[in-house]
Amino acid sequence: MTELPFQQATTLNARQNRALALAGVFQATQLTHMTALTGQQGIGDTGNFYFEQLIKASLNIRPSGTLNVQTLDFFNQLADISLGLKTLESSITQPFDTGPKSRLPKLSSTKLPMSYAMALLQLEKKVYSNPKFVEIIEQSQQKILRQLSFFDNNYMHPSIIANLAQTYVDTAGQINPRIMVRGNAEAFKDSGHTNRIRASLFTGLQMAHLWRRLGGSSWGMIFGKRKLLQDIQNLARIQFQVV
Repeated sequence: MTELPFQQATTLNARQNRALALAGVFQATQLTHMTALTGQQGIGDTGNFYFEQLIKASLNIRPSGTLNVQTLDFFNQLADISLGLKTLESSITQPFDTGPKSRLPKLSSTKLPMSYAMALLQLEKKVYSNPKFVEIIEQSQQKILRQLSFFDNNYMHPSIIANLAQTYVDTAGQINPRIMVRGNAEAFKDSGHTNRIRASLFTGLQMAHLWRRLGGSSWGMIFGKRKLLQDIQNLARIQFQVV
């Protein structure tokens, strides 16, 4: 067992913790969407930064971990999940308000990231109710954490990403209906491209598991959109230190 890499002084309430974990799911699906459309070069250094933070977190979110955790135990700072907060907020507000008043910039479209996120929330329940899949995830986490020492702790190394992708294929990828990612057909012929997409989905699966452990539920999210939006905006105020 590897110790969690970060400890954060900021204390969030239960709802904020759930909202932040859910934002992690949406960060993963937004990266999935961006990568599918534009490839590795298209998401740039900023996208790679957000991807790396999710990879680090996904390797430390354990099936048998303690329940007494905060989402920020797995991240260095709120800014590490700001893409997810933007995506989640836009997913909530766009159908009702074309110009939400927020410090978080509006994204052009969140329809596909939203559909991927909802699918991951459903897949997570099926994956983590299967002891075989849970064992695969635990063994993969241990294997990758050992490999990191050979790659100078480079979480973005192609071998690390390939192993994360294979873990997704061996678990969530075995369950129907599978998530069908839309994107550049030519790019999907490149194994490195598809590995990044599947690895992104795996990090989203892990964030969905954390969200569920923190008390998240699909019904609660659907019928609690107003509270969820309030939590997201409060997290933005904390991030930008606005009183």
